[in-house]
Amino acid sequence: MTPDAHLIDTVITNEERAMAGIGPYLVGVAFWIFIGAVAVAGIVTDYKRRRASVDVIRMAIEKGQQLDPALIEKLTSNERAEPIDPLHMKLGGIITIASGIGICLLGLFMTGISMQAFYPICCACLVTICVGIGLRIASKVLAEARERERSRNAAP
Repeated sequence: MTPDAHLIDTVITNEERAMAGIGPYLVGVAFWIFIGAVAVAGIVTDYKRRRASVDVIRMAIEKGQQLDPALIEKLTSNERAEPIDPLHMKLGGIITIASGIGICLLGLFMTGISMQAFYPICCACLVTICVGIGLRIASKVLAEARERERSRNAAP
């Protein structure tokens, strides 16, 4: 037995060190797979909704029923039934800004574990806060536009 025999199991090779750090990358990959699945689910849902409306029109034509042009327009239109409420956008902006502040606090707490994690988390915090500020600005612009439209329609 050699004098260094007790150190054989404690030597960490570069390959083992590289494989030990794959966890954060897997979390990132899982996140983007989730985002892709949500996007595809939205596309499939929209497709099925449109297909159902076309099937309704097709069945009515096959049965020989008269179709009202307004009904066809309603079934094939792409517009939302109700407009976006600026108050909901404002609330979403507040929640998003608060989430960004929470991510920033997470970054501060992570400095005790890994200083390298601070800057990426801080960047995610800034992006989240900027999205929240954008939602707040959009809600204000939308509310002002709606108010101008109401005053223009009521003025004649």
